[in-house]
Amino acid sequence: MRVSRVIAGLSTAATCAVLLAGCSNGLSASSSCKDFNNASAQEQDSAVSKIAGELRAGNAVTPLGRPNVSYICANSPTTTLGDAIRRTG
Repeated sequence: MRVSRVIAGLSTAATCAVLLAGCSNGLSASSSCKDFNNASAQEQDSAVSKIAGELRAGNAVTPLGRPNVSYICANSPTTTLGDAIRRTG
């Protein structure tokens, strides 16, 4: 019985690790602006930088680009994050 408890504990820990790893990289170009708005500022900054690089939207990573992405997303929560970044840069 003790072995089964250890295995169950390891399984739970592994599941939690997978879930947490997914959360840290959860925003993508196909994410909704609603998801972007609900993310932390650090996650938002990281996502804009990463996605802007992928889309070659350099204006999105300028000092005014990031607030512009937030503005677009605030006004259109169903827009994808990729589309918001494209509009910015």
